Parts: sequence; C-alpha cells; structure tokens
Amino acid sequence: MMKTKVAINVLLFFALSILTNISIVRAQNDPQVAIAKKQAQLERQRIELEKKSLELQQKELDLEKARQEFQAQQSGRSLSMNLSGDVLFDYDKAALKPEAELALKKVAVVLSQFPESKVTVEGYTDSKGTKATNMQLSRERAQSVKDWLVKNGGVAAATIFTKGFGEQYPMAPNKNADGSDNALGRALNRRVSIIVEKPPAPTP
Repeated sequence: MMKTKVAINVLLFFALSILTNISIVRAQNDPQVAIAKKQAQLERQRIELEKKSLELQQKELDLEKARQEFQAQQSGRSLSMNLSGDVLFDYDKAALKPEAELALKKVAVVLSQFPESKVTVEGYTDSKGTKATNMQLSRERAQSVKDWLVKNGGVAAATIFTKGFGEQYPMAPNKNADGSDNALGRALNRRVSIIVEKPPAPTP
C-alpha cells in the first residue's frame, strides 16, 4: 500500500512538472506576452526621450535667463558684463572664491553664443592701497577669470585677452563729499568687466 502511494505521488510530481513546463512554453510563445514586452520597451524609450527633451528645455531656459541678465549692457557691436569683485574674490586676493563659479558659468553660457568673437577681461579696483598694488591686483584678477573661462567655460584661449586698470575709470566716487568712505561706490568699483566684440552681421 505504501509503495502504491509513493508511486502515485511520483507520477503526480512528474505530471505537474510537465504541465508547468507546457505553461511556461505557452507563455513564452504567447503573442500577448511579446506585445507586452514590446510595449514596455517602447515606454522606456518614451520616458528617455521625455527626459532628454526636458534637459534641452532647461538648457534653453538657462541661456535665455543669462541673456536677459546681460541684455541691458549690450551696446552696438559690443556686449559688456560687469561682475562684482566681492562676489569673485576675497579682499585683496586674486584667487577665485568657490561661489564665483555660478556667476562665471552664466558668463560662459553667453560667450558660447559668440565663439569667434574677441573677448577682453578687464580688472578694476577701488582706491584703497597704492596705485601700483591696485594695478597688479586688477591684472591678476582679470587673469584668474580668463583662466577659469578657458579651462571650464569652453572659451578658446586665442580669443580672450586681459587688461588691468587698477583704480582707473571708477563707476562711482570712492569717497563721499565729506571725505568719508563711500562703501557702495567702492563696491561698484571693485569689479571685473568682460567685453565681447560681436562680429558684424553678414552682408545680405
């Protein structure tokens, strides 16, 4: 009796195994399964395309934002971007601060639209310190900005030049009428200007 039960269980096991294998084969050959797989693949591709489209839209928005920020400083065939020296540098230093990268990235976005144009980076200081010291500091700061734009902003080294003007050409008085320091004026004068000479429009 025991042997009979064992034999029956073995037969049932093999029968179930055969039925399971048949079900698996049918599932693999079922057109609906193939269609479902294809649909899943197409959905993944659609999601990937949407992601790339969003990335492109974001780049366009970044470019438009940068253009709007500097648009008021366009004049004729030139484009001028003034960056605060306090944003870019610590006091009396020419090494770029970590937070300067955000501002320079925006500059690089604008410059990427004029790859053939001549770019001049001009450094300025306020009137603190000697004229000789200020002149050297302004040159070193302009060079630091150029080096970053060439290394990280995709600007060709042959198209970008530097100048240092020290405390010359202030945008505002460094001192008030009573002789006291004009903090706002000094902040405006501590700057780096980036001038882009746009090429002439093609002749129709």
